[in-house]
Order: sequence, then C-alpha cells, then structure tokens
Amino acid sequence: MKNNELLIGQMAKLNHTTLATLRYYDKMELLSPVYVNPDTGYRYYDVRQCLIFHIIQHSRALNMSLKEIRELMGCSNFERLKDTIQKKQDETVRALTELQMRHEELGRFLWWIDNFYHRPPAGLIQMGFITSEYVYMEKARRNYVLEDIGSVIYDVSFLEEKLLEKGFKEGYPDFAFVTLKLDDVIHQRYRTDKLGIIIQGENKEVEGVEKLQSSTSVFVYFEDFSKLRTYAEQVIAFCHDHNYTPAGDMMCRLMGVLHLDDFKKTSEVYRLSIPVEAGNTIQV
Repeated sequence: MKNNELLIGQMAKLNHTTLATLRYYDKMELLSPVYVNPDTGYRYYDVRQCLIFHIIQHSRALNMSLKEIRELMGCSNFERLKDTIQKKQDETVRALTELQMRHEELGRFLWWIDNFYHRPPAGLIQMGFITSEYVYMEKARRNYVLEDIGSVIYDVSFLEEKLLEKGFKEGYPDFAFVTLKLDDVIHQRYRTDKLGIIIQGENKEVEGVEKLQSSTSVFVYFEDFSKLRTYAEQVIAFCHDHNYTPAGDMMCRLMGVLHLDDFKKTSEVYRLSIPVEAGNTIQV
C-alpha cells in the first residue's frame, strides 16, 4: 500500500469501530491522527495505527481502563509494563474466586427454592434423612422457647458480627436455629441450649465452624414459633408411637421467610427435627 493515509471514516470502517470512538481516543491521547489538514479539518491516520488501535481494544478486553492503557503506552518501561499486567492478572484471579463463590451461592439458592416450594405440609410429622451441615453455634443467651422469633433474629446478629471478625467472606449466613438438649427434651424441660447459624461455601473454613453429621430424623415443618414446645411434644410422642429412639439434640431451624403467594410479605417456616434410631423406644 503506497499511500498509508486514511481519513477518519476509513480508519473507523477498517477497524469496525465508530467515529465517536476514534475521536474519544484522540481526546484521551491514546490514538491521535498523524495529520490534520488546517484548511479542511480533515483528520488523517496512518494505516499502521490500526495495530495501535487493536492493542487498545485488546487491553480493554483484559479489563484495563483507558487511563491505565494511556499510562502504559506513555511509559516505555518493560518492568512497569510487566508489573501492571501482573497486577491485572492477580485481580482476575480474585474476580474468578468471587465469581465461583457467587455461582455456588446461586446454585444453593436454586436448591433452596426447589426444596422450600416442595416442603411437606405444615404439621405433618414424619421420619426421613437429613443431610450433614456446617454450623456455627454458641450457648443460647436466653430460653427462646419462652420468647418469639424476634429474640432469635436479634441475638443471631451478634453471631454474624463474630463471624465477620473471624474472616467471614462474601455471602450470608443462611439460616438460624436453636437446639434443645436430648436429656431436657426427654424429661420435658423445654429450654434452648444453643443458638446457631447454618454455614455454607468457603465460609465453612471459618474458625469455630463445625460439622453436624447427617442423620435419620423425625421432623415436622410448622409456621408459628410460639408452638415450638407443642410440636416438640408431638415429635417425641411420634417417636414413642413408632418405636423410634431419639439419639441426639433437637433442632428448630428457620427454613425460610418467603410467602409463597406474595413475595413482598414474609412467612416464617421452621423445621423441628431430632435424630433417631429404630429399636426399643425410650420411656417418656
């Protein structure tokens, strides 16, 4: 090509871009015409500047800002170029980690939606398998059986604060729960022992988080926290009637607050469960 000069329109067409983009790059001192005719105002580019244009576009695709690109193109220092690219690569690694976490959180959200929507009817007591979970627990601040869910939510906020101090990462503690000691339940002493939060994702590595093993349990879903004791008595009676032996502490877990008919409203749903073994029932 003997004549390397391109009018701005030709430059834009050749690089599949717009006049506005080229004018903006000129304003940012990234890519300026090699010559502007003082009489006509026509702007001329050298065809070889297409290479510079592609460098700019490629750098933008790597999430570099125009300011960063301009600084790099003006420094002529390979060590600085290397350091800048290394920093962008480190940023990308962090972004990938965050995206992976969000992907996993969205997957858990989908799983929860399916399970919450297809949960058993309220008040139906049954036996089934409950998967293992990671939890963070502390001694209950009060006997929540005698109070309302507001007290649980209030005190859980202090647990969340501790988790943040311990390095809790992006994401949220999903569900709060309280536990009742097996011995207390057997002897009809209905008082909460532990207050806790279900932990998922990378947050399970936070100090103090422990794993609750999977179990065959007797459980019931209900929607009024004030009836916790009533359902606890019914669950133990169910175990007695079906020859199931309670084998661990009872847990009342908040499963969700979404109102199925109106998402602008809340409607708490709880699951009360206790691990059991088939065999001779205990005397209650």
